[in-house]
Amino acid sequence: MHRPPILILLLLWPVLTIAQQPHERSHAFVVGGGFGNVLDTYLSPYSYTGPAAHLQRQTERQVHAFGQDNLTFQTLLDLDCSFTENPGGNVNEYAGGLRYGLAWLKPIKEIRFSGSQSTLAFFAGPQASAYLGCVYNERNGNNPAQAKADIMIDATAKAKWEFNLLRRRMSLDYQLFLPLIGLAFSENYGQSYYETFQLGNYDHNLVFAYPGNMPSMRHLLSLDIPIRKSSKTSLRISYAGYFMQSTFNHLRYHSYTHSFMLGIKSTFLRL
Repeated sequence: MHRPPILILLLLWPVLTIAQQPHERSHAFVVGGGFGNVLDTYLSPYSYTGPAAHLQRQTERQVHAFGQDNLTFQTLLDLDCSFTENPGGNVNEYAGGLRYGLAWLKPIKEIRFSGSQSTLAFFAGPQASAYLGCVYNERNGNNPAQAKADIMIDATAKAKWEFNLLRRRMSLDYQLFLPLIGLAFSENYGQSYYETFQLGNYDHNLVFAYPGNMPSMRHLLSLDIPIRKSSKTSLRISYAGYFMQSTFNHLRYHSYTHSFMLGIKSTFLRL
């Protein structure tokens, strides 16, 4: 009679433990833009270049879970758009999408510099991410767009340098994401979306993705400057360099973006 409630409590015990312990949580929101370079041979054999817009929201919280102390649970939401044109400057192409990631970061090593009161910490862990996007070309009539979608397991590593400058405790963070394995959607060479979705002709459209056919990486660099000496709210200046590539079904794709962003980061203690 009492086994189901006991089993439920045992399953929920890690979540309850996290919820009952105070932990530090941070929210960061940045927006900006930069430059994009997009190639999709399903639509065109040429690379299209032009300005890009980028919006990013990141949350982090320190937790005790899985028998580990000082784990960092991170969520990252990315929205990017590129407004590009062909080398001749007479055809426009629009690319963009939304990526959401969940990561667990474990502290690997911490170095304290006593003379300068600064610390350098290293973290690493896995991330699960999902992406949904599209590339649209104005010239193509029958197949003007190509959908982009993937679900990946990534490896991520982070370095965090905290130091004192101008009587403020600043933080410089660098994080790297490397997609490892997952599933991606891709049309096949010469296949139309009418064949895929109207006629139901499947042609290897669900692809196993790994570094051999999807050699990609994402870089994040951010500097947090407290607004006041003891403020928990900081000005965040960040750079995002995303280098996404794939070769699926004899179709090549890449999206290289460099974005410079500005925003706010807030840190607080929460139960």
